[in-house]
Amino acid sequence: MAEEGFWTEQDVKFTAAWLQDLIAVGYQQPRLMSLELDRPRASIGHGDRREFIPRKLPSVHLGVEETGTVSYEIGNLIRWRKNFANIVLIMFCAGPVERTALEWRLLYGRIFKTVVILSQQKKEDLAVEEGNLDQLYKHLPKIFHRFSSAEGFLFLKDDTVLNYWNLLQADKTKLWITDKVSQSWSTVSFNGNSDWYGKQAEMVKNVVGSMPVHFQVNYKDAMKSDQSVTICSSEIFYIPHHYVADFVDLVSLVGDLEIHHKIAIPMFFVSMDSPQNFDSVLSTMVYKQKPPSINSTIYSAQAPAVHPWNVSSEQDFIKLVRIMAEGDPLLMELV
Repeated sequence: MAEEGFWTEQDVKFTAAWLQDLIAVGYQQPRLMSLELDRPRASIGHGDRREFIPRKLPSVHLGVEETGTVSYEIGNLIRWRKNFANIVLIMFCAGPVERTALEWRLLYGRIFKTVVILSQQKKEDLAVEEGNLDQLYKHLPKIFHRFSSAEGFLFLKDDTVLNYWNLLQADKTKLWITDKVSQSWSTVSFNGNSDWYGKQAEMVKNVVGSMPVHFQVNYKDAMKSDQSVTICSSEIFYIPHHYVADFVDLVSLVGDLEIHHKIAIPMFFVSMDSPQNFDSVLSTMVYKQKPPSINSTIYSAQAPAVHPWNVSSEQDFIKLVRIMAEGDPLLMELV
């Protein structure tokens, strides 16, 4: 609020002191999700009493001075928040945003600077922006400009679960993408065919031909053959701040060409830098091309991300949060 000019410095100090007083007398925030699937609701009588030991915890958001003891889980949350506090998460929702947009913000907004949600249809009341998935990369420069002070931008589709606690060791100055995940990243030979791949490859060839020399050198070193095109499903990738200008320049070179998102993103990445320099943090993600009959059978809290995963309702979201709590136990406070 202060950063956006709604609060003065004195407002921040007073609010921080008020929050510290609440915590010191044992105040606990009510659960944020009203729906319970299998948990019995508590029955509190007039004569019920509860003892508590007052304690003080730090506020990671307002910079309150840390006093007292901090649990292991709170300590982890602080580390994650500090690590990603200036990273913008851009999320594309293919599912019903009326049932999931607020939940996604609730889940990932605890960790990232901002959560920007895109969907095929704009929903102003939910702050959901319109974006065409087939050419979603063309929407990204506007978001980059809006958050020009961000350290980086992490893109995520709603069919992929992000285990943010496993990303702490990733280099935020490097590009991240699934180039080492064989089911996500592949090369297709077109050999002059006029099918969809051939048409996409022809447009890629035109764009590469108009690139500045350093982009062309990177691209040709990575591709080896001019008779093939790289495809990446692009469910998750990360762009550091110092690559934003390059990305924007490459988008402008595409212009009105209808290069598909899953063709354009790998073309941009290998043009911006050599795949040898990409951070390999996503190389161990769980990736399946077809969803299992039961989501939980593929989930791993030790992986950086899990794909695919279906969330189309509040019930699905609660199930996801409970299974993610293996890596972030404080998530159970949301349900």
